[in-house]
Amino acid sequence: MRSSLILLSAITLVLAGTASGAVKKGDAELEVFGGLVMENGAGVADDQDSILSGATGADFDGWFVSAGIGWFTSDNFQLGIAGLGMWADGSETVSTVPDPAFPNVVGVYDVDVDAVVYGGGGRFKWHFSPQKALVPYVGAQVFWATADIDISGTASLVADGETVPGSETDISESDSDSGILWGPIVGLRLEVGERDEIFVEYQYHMWSGSLGDILDDGHVISAGLAHRIK
Repeated sequence: MRSSLILLSAITLVLAGTASGAVKKGDAELEVFGGLVMENGAGVADDQDSILSGATGADFDGWFVSAGIGWFTSDNFQLGIAGLGMWADGSETVSTVPDPAFPNVVGVYDVDVDAVVYGGGGRFKWHFSPQKALVPYVGAQVFWATADIDISGTASLVADGETVPGSETDISESDSDSGILWGPIVGLRLEVGERDEIFVEYQYHMWSGSLGDILDDGHVISAGLAHRIK
């Protein structure tokens, strides 16, 4: 393991020392990247219909992928369009009071929530020191996103701390939500060939619309490849 790290570090230093900066006005490039996604659930719902729509407060972990094309309008500034996909799941136990007249009776939902999110939108990035091979950048993105939500688990009634006999039922529900995904991005790219760069990128996610009832905010840590087509 130590030898591999030394070799990787040596290769990176050689590339950084010999490659010329590839970020320049007039270029267009394709990007493909993916990584880990961690989304924080929105506030816990207090009624059955919302819970069965996925609003459980569950935190989601999974995978994120994206692909797009960008155009450099200057040596520093890049505009682009992209699509995304996200596969994540979470679990949560939610309690409600089905009838205020009987506050000692609680509805308990023990659920798993699977979310498949896909969408498209635009992004921009500002590259610092574009003449160098190792280029940091910052930017922002806005996407319209749709999610398919699957909820499974059990629901039961609990009275005075004891499960009511015969009240436990299986849950299997599906729903669809949509909304806006937006937030800042920051990354670092390194030229590894005449037309290719590798990069690592961090995204901070914020959600609105009906998707905002399920997801609050989140993070993506990813790596990818950019290929110049002009």
